[in-house]
Amino acid sequence: MSSYLKAENLKLKRTMTKKLVLIFPLFTLFFAFPLSGVYFQLNAFNWWYMFMLPGSSAVICALVNQKEEKKIKYRAVFSMPIDLKKIWVSKVILIAVYVLFSCTLLALGVGIVGKYALPRIISSFALSSIVTIPGINAITAVIVIAITSLWQIPLCLFLAKKFGFFVPVILNAAVGIVLNGVMAVKSIWWLCPYSWTSRLMCPILGILPNGQLPVAKDPMLRPGVIPVGIVLSILLFVVLLTATSSWFKNQEVV
Repeated sequence: MSSYLKAENLKLKRTMTKKLVLIFPLFTLFFAFPLSGVYFQLNAFNWWYMFMLPGSSAVICALVNQKEEKKIKYRAVFSMPIDLKKIWVSKVILIAVYVLFSCTLLALGVGIVGKYALPRIISSFALSSIVTIPGINAITAVIVIAITSLWQIPLCLFLAKKFGFFVPVILNAAVGIVLNGVMAVKSIWWLCPYSWTSRLMCPILGILPNGQLPVAKDPMLRPGVIPVGIVLSILLFVVLLTATSSWFKNQEVV
Protein backbone atom coordinates (compact mmCIF):
# COMPACT_ATOMS: atom_id res chain seq x y z
CA MET A 1 0.00 0.00 0.00
CA SER A 2 2.90 2.38 0.71
CA SER A 3 3.99 2.27 -2.94
CA TYR A 4 0.46 3.21 -4.03
CA LEU A 5 0.41 6.13 -1.59
CA LYS A 6 3.79 7.37 -2.81
CA ALA A 7 2.63 7.14 -6.42
CA GLU A 8 -0.58 9.07 -5.70
CA ASN A 9 1.32 11.73 -3.79
CA LEU A 10 3.83 12.05 -6.62
CA LYS A 11 1.02 12.69 -9.11
CA LEU A 12 0.09 15.80 -7.16
CA LYS A 13 3.60 17.23 -7.02
CA ARG A 14 3.61 20.94 -7.93
CA THR A 15 -0.17 20.98 -8.40
CA MET A 16 -2.80 23.42 -7.15
CA THR A 17 -4.17 20.67 -4.91
CA LYS A 18 -1.19 20.80 -2.58
CA LYS A 19 -1.22 24.57 -2.57
CA LEU A 20 -4.89 24.61 -1.56
CA VAL A 21 -4.13 22.38 1.41
CA LEU A 22 -2.19 25.39 2.73
CA ILE A 23 -4.37 28.15 1.32
CA PHE A 24 -7.71 27.04 2.80
CA PRO A 25 -6.70 27.15 6.50
CA LEU A 26 -4.59 30.28 6.02
CA PHE A 27 -7.52 32.04 4.35
CA THR A 28 -9.71 31.11 7.33
CA LEU A 29 -7.16 32.59 9.73
CA PHE A 30 -6.75 35.80 7.73
CA PHE A 31 -10.51 36.17 7.45
CA ALA A 32 -11.19 35.52 11.14
CA PHE A 33 -8.37 37.66 12.53
CA PRO A 34 -9.73 41.15 11.75
CA LEU A 35 -13.39 40.25 12.31
CA SER A 36 -13.37 38.30 15.57
CA GLY A 37 -11.57 40.41 18.18
CA VAL A 38 -11.26 38.57 21.50
CA TYR A 39 -13.17 35.59 20.03
CA PHE A 40 -10.61 34.96 17.29
CA GLN A 41 -9.66 31.44 18.39
CA LEU A 42 -13.24 30.24 18.74
CA ASN A 43 -14.42 31.86 15.51
CA ALA A 44 -11.49 30.58 13.47
CA PHE A 45 -12.26 27.00 14.48
CA ASN A 46 -16.01 27.49 14.10
CA TRP A 47 -15.78 29.01 10.63
CA TRP A 48 -13.36 26.28 9.59
CA TYR A 49 -15.56 23.26 10.29
CA MET A 50 -18.88 25.03 9.64
CA PHE A 51 -18.10 26.71 6.31
CA MET A 52 -14.62 26.13 4.90
CA LEU A 53 -13.96 22.43 5.48
CA PRO A 54 -16.97 20.92 3.62
CA GLY A 55 -16.15 22.93 0.51
CA SER A 56 -12.37 22.54 0.70
CA SER A 57 -12.58 18.76 1.17
CA ALA A 58 -14.82 18.50 -1.89
CA VAL A 59 -12.52 20.71 -3.97
CA ILE A 60 -9.48 18.61 -3.07
CA CYS A 61 -11.34 15.39 -3.93
CA ALA A 62 -12.49 16.86 -7.24
CA LEU A 63 -8.98 18.02 -8.12
CA VAL A 64 -7.47 14.62 -7.29
CA ASN A 65 -9.99 12.99 -9.62
CA GLN A 66 -9.51 15.68 -12.27
CA LYS A 67 -5.78 14.93 -12.35
CA GLU A 68 -6.60 11.46 -13.70
CA GLU A 69 -9.60 12.47 -15.82
CA LYS A 70 -8.33 15.59 -17.55
CA LYS A 71 -6.08 14.09 -20.19
CA ILE A 72 -6.29 10.32 -20.16
CA LYS A 73 -9.55 9.56 -18.29
CA TYR A 74 -7.89 6.92 -16.06
CA ARG A 75 -6.72 4.94 -19.14
CA ALA A 76 -3.20 4.62 -17.73
CA VAL A 77 -4.61 3.30 -14.45
CA PHE A 78 -7.22 0.90 -15.84
CA SER A 79 -4.84 -0.59 -18.39
CA MET A 80 -2.14 -1.51 -15.87
CA PRO A 81 -1.93 -4.81 -13.96
CA ILE A 82 -2.52 -3.17 -10.58
CA ASP A 83 -5.07 -3.45 -7.80
CA LEU A 84 -7.69 -0.80 -8.58
CA LYS A 85 -9.16 -1.09 -5.10
CA LYS A 86 -5.78 -0.14 -3.61
CA ILE A 87 -5.55 2.79 -6.02
CA TRP A 88 -8.88 4.10 -4.76
CA VAL A 89 -8.08 3.50 -1.09
CA SER A 90 -4.70 5.21 -1.47
CA LYS A 91 -6.40 8.28 -2.95
CA VAL A 92 -8.79 8.41 -0.01
CA ILE A 93 -6.00 7.98 2.54
CA LEU A 94 -3.88 10.66 0.88
CA ILE A 95 -6.75 13.16 0.89
CA ALA A 96 -7.43 12.29 4.54
CA VAL A 97 -3.79 13.14 5.33
CA TYR A 98 -4.19 16.44 3.49
CA VAL A 99 -7.33 17.26 5.49
CA LEU A 100 -5.58 16.41 8.76
CA PHE A 101 -2.65 18.61 7.74
CA SER A 102 -5.00 21.51 6.97
CA CYS A 103 -6.74 21.11 10.33
CA THR A 104 -3.39 20.99 12.12
CA LEU A 105 -2.15 24.09 10.29
CA LEU A 106 -5.29 25.95 11.28
CA ALA A 107 -4.86 24.95 14.93
CA LEU A 108 -1.21 26.04 14.91
CA GLY A 109 -2.19 29.37 13.39
CA VAL A 110 -4.94 29.83 15.96
CA GLY A 111 -2.49 29.09 18.77
CA ILE A 112 0.34 31.30 17.49
CA VAL A 113 -1.83 34.30 16.61
CA GLY A 114 -3.86 33.94 19.79
CA LYS A 115 -0.77 33.81 21.97
CA TYR A 116 1.56 36.35 20.37
CA ALA A 117 -0.17 38.73 17.94
CA LEU A 118 -3.66 39.15 19.35
CA PRO A 119 -2.70 40.05 22.98
CA ARG A 120 -0.69 43.04 21.76
CA ILE A 121 -3.59 44.34 19.71
CA ILE A 122 -6.11 43.74 22.49
CA SER A 123 -3.95 45.51 25.08
CA SER A 124 -3.41 48.47 22.72
CA PHE A 125 -7.15 49.05 22.43
CA ALA A 126 -7.86 48.19 26.08
CA LEU A 127 -10.36 45.54 25.08
CA SER A 128 -11.58 42.70 27.27
CA SER A 129 -9.47 39.59 27.77
CA ILE A 130 -9.10 37.06 24.97
CA VAL A 131 -11.33 33.99 24.98
CA THR A 132 -8.80 31.20 24.56
CA ILE A 133 -8.96 27.50 23.78
CA PRO A 134 -6.83 25.23 26.02
CA GLY A 135 -4.12 23.39 24.10
CA ILE A 136 -5.51 19.93 24.85
CA ASN A 137 -8.93 21.00 23.59
CA ALA A 138 -7.42 22.35 20.36
CA ILE A 139 -5.52 19.10 19.77
CA THR A 140 -8.65 17.07 20.51
CA ALA A 141 -10.65 19.29 18.13
CA VAL A 142 -8.19 18.70 15.28
CA ILE A 143 -8.34 14.93 15.71
CA VAL A 144 -12.13 14.82 16.04
CA ILE A 145 -12.72 17.18 13.10
CA ALA A 146 -10.51 15.00 10.91
CA ILE A 147 -12.24 11.78 12.01
CA THR A 148 -15.79 13.10 11.65
CA SER A 149 -14.98 14.46 8.18
CA LEU A 150 -13.47 11.21 6.88
CA TRP A 151 -16.71 9.88 5.40
CA GLN A 152 -16.97 12.88 3.06
CA ILE A 153 -13.78 11.87 1.21
CA PRO A 154 -14.91 8.64 -0.48
CA LEU A 155 -18.32 10.21 -1.10
CA CYS A 156 -16.92 13.33 -2.80
CA LEU A 157 -14.33 11.32 -4.71
CA PHE A 158 -17.10 9.07 -6.02
CA LEU A 159 -19.28 12.04 -6.98
CA ALA A 160 -16.34 13.65 -8.78
CA LYS A 161 -15.57 10.47 -10.70
CA LYS A 162 -19.23 9.91 -11.58
CA PHE A 163 -20.47 13.43 -12.27
CA GLY A 164 -17.46 15.71 -12.67
CA PHE A 165 -15.86 18.55 -10.76
CA PHE A 166 -18.76 20.79 -9.74
CA VAL A 167 -21.31 18.30 -8.38
CA PRO A 168 -19.35 17.27 -5.25
CA VAL A 169 -18.17 20.83 -4.61
CA ILE A 170 -21.63 22.40 -4.82
CA LEU A 171 -23.40 19.53 -3.09
CA ASN A 172 -20.97 19.03 -0.21
CA ALA A 173 -20.47 22.74 0.40
CA ALA A 174 -24.16 23.69 0.22
CA VAL A 175 -25.59 20.70 2.06
CA GLY A 176 -22.74 20.69 4.55
CA ILE A 177 -23.10 24.36 5.47
CA VAL A 178 -26.89 24.18 5.84
CA LEU A 179 -27.20 20.89 7.72
CA ASN A 180 -24.13 21.60 9.86
CA GLY A 181 -25.99 24.26 11.76
CA VAL A 182 -29.62 23.18 11.40
CA MET A 183 -29.34 19.55 12.51
CA ALA A 184 -26.57 19.86 15.10
CA VAL A 185 -28.85 21.50 17.65
CA LYS A 186 -31.61 18.90 17.34
CA SER A 187 -32.00 15.73 19.38
CA ILE A 188 -31.76 13.67 16.17
CA TRP A 189 -28.38 15.18 15.25
CA TRP A 190 -26.89 11.69 15.05
CA LEU A 191 -29.05 10.91 12.00
CA CYS A 192 -27.31 13.60 9.92
CA PRO A 193 -23.61 12.98 9.17
CA TYR A 194 -23.06 16.63 8.25
CA SER A 195 -23.97 17.68 11.78
CA TRP A 196 -21.59 15.37 13.58
CA THR A 197 -18.54 17.64 13.53
CA SER A 198 -20.30 20.78 14.74
CA ARG A 199 -22.22 18.83 17.41
CA LEU A 200 -19.06 17.30 18.83
CA MET A 201 -17.27 20.64 18.86
CA CYS A 202 -19.80 22.00 21.37
CA PRO A 203 -18.36 20.14 24.38
CA ILE A 204 -14.80 20.13 23.02
CA LEU A 205 -14.44 23.84 22.17
CA GLY A 206 -17.33 25.22 24.18
CA ILE A 207 -19.00 26.94 21.24
CA LEU A 208 -22.39 26.43 19.63
CA PRO A 209 -22.79 25.80 15.87
CA ASN A 210 -24.00 29.39 15.38
CA GLY A 211 -20.79 30.73 16.91
CA GLN A 212 -22.39 31.80 20.19
CA LEU A 213 -21.10 30.87 23.63
CA PRO A 214 -23.41 28.45 25.49
CA VAL A 215 -24.98 29.22 28.85
CA ALA A 216 -23.99 27.27 31.94
CA LYS A 217 -25.23 23.66 31.99
CA ASP A 218 -26.33 23.87 28.36
CA PRO A 219 -27.24 20.32 27.22
CA MET A 220 -25.17 20.94 24.07
CA LEU A 221 -22.07 20.74 26.29
CA ARG A 222 -22.63 17.15 27.35
CA PRO A 223 -19.50 15.13 26.42
CA GLY A 224 -21.41 11.89 25.92
CA VAL A 225 -22.00 12.81 22.27
CA ILE A 226 -18.27 12.60 21.47
CA PRO A 227 -17.85 8.78 21.41
CA VAL A 228 -21.20 8.43 19.63
CA GLY A 229 -20.18 10.80 16.85
CA ILE A 230 -16.74 9.26 16.45
CA VAL A 231 -18.09 5.70 16.20
CA LEU A 232 -20.78 6.76 13.70
CA SER A 233 -18.19 8.61 11.60
CA ILE A 234 -15.82 5.65 11.45
CA LEU A 235 -18.64 3.23 10.59
CA LEU A 236 -19.95 5.44 7.79
CA PHE A 237 -16.44 5.96 6.46
CA VAL A 238 -15.80 2.20 6.33
CA VAL A 239 -19.14 1.60 4.57
CA LEU A 240 -18.55 4.33 1.97
CA LEU A 241 -14.92 3.35 1.42
CA THR A 242 -15.84 -0.31 0.93
CA ALA A 243 -18.70 0.50 -1.43
CA THR A 244 -16.85 3.06 -3.55
CA SER A 245 -13.61 1.07 -3.78
CA SER A 246 -15.57 -1.99 -4.96
CA TRP A 247 -17.35 0.19 -7.51
CA PHE A 248 -14.04 1.64 -8.74
CA LYS A 249 -12.51 -1.83 -9.01
CA ASN A 250 -15.15 -2.74 -11.61
CA GLN A 251 -14.59 0.35 -13.76
CA GLU A 252 -13.43 0.00 -17.33
CA VAL A 253 -11.70 2.30 -19.77
CA VAL A 254 -14.17 4.53 -21.59
